Amino acid sequence: MRAYETTTESYAMVAARFAISVNTLLRWVQRARELGDPAPFAKGGGWRSPVDLPVLHRFVAERPDRTTDELTRAYNRAVPPAARVHRSSVLRALQRSGYVFKNNAGDRRNRIEPASKRNGRPSNAG
Repeated sequence: MRAYETTTESYAMVAARFAISVNTLLRWVQRARELGDPAPFAKGGGWRSPVDLPVLHRFVAERPDRTTDELTRAYNRAVPPAARVHRSSVLRALQRSGYVFKNNAGDRRNRIEPASKRNGRPSNAG
């Protein structure tokens, strides 16, 4: 946006230089002129997960080798009927919380564990 205001280039030329659409540049310039700031608006609305994370984390801590089906059943027994959720909701809540699902080759039991920090090395998968 600053590139448009500091030069005599057209919208199309500036947009092409930065590989953005002309309409995007127009919106940014208009927002800056109207509001004084081209920053994007705050995210509005959306949907909040119905999963009670402290309850879910408690069940994971009790038995990290539960499958997501077992975890969902335990969760749904612990919450009021109106707060019951589907397995996919539990899975998404675990993924958002940073948990990963691991298989143990020794006893073939699944484990739900916090994700490890990335070390910057490429994986061997591929």
